[in-house]
Amino acid sequence: MDAGANFRAIVASDDKLKARWEAVSDKIIADATKLLGVTLSREDVVALPAARLAVLTDDPLSESYLSEVKNLESIQEQMRQKELREALERGEDEAIEELNRLPRFQRMARARDLGMTGAEPVTPPSSVADEATLLRRLLTLSPAERLAKARAWGLA
Repeated sequence: MDAGANFRAIVASDDKLKARWEAVSDKIIADATKLLGVTLSREDVVALPAARLAVLTDDPLSESYLSEVKNLESIQEQMRQKELREALERGEDEAIEELNRLPRFQRMARARDLGMTGAEPVTPPSSVADEATLLRRLLTLSPAERLAKARAWGLA
């Protein structure tokens, strides 16, 4: 039997506890998203002693709940991914070297996992002159770069 099974059984047996559970878990999930930039599930929240205590005792949520969230293994991984992405976006050498140590096909998959698809909204050229300027720029690139830039600029 898992650690949260007893808690879930107790909450399921009482409507007041269900309502408290909904309120406490909603607050923790919202705070984790807003303050830490991570995504929690209700199952993650069951693992937090502060959440279980607040639900069962009707006491206010203790100050330690965010540190408990940070100690969850899945959250630590999300935070590592977030830090790596931010370091890559800032162009930090260590992060770039870490990514470059991977084989090429894994590098692309890793970048996608980090949400670094480069899919920023592309504004189409506003005039024929703008498009002609972009096309002239494309002619100075290698074929592979040309295709990538044409796609990025919305020309292909």
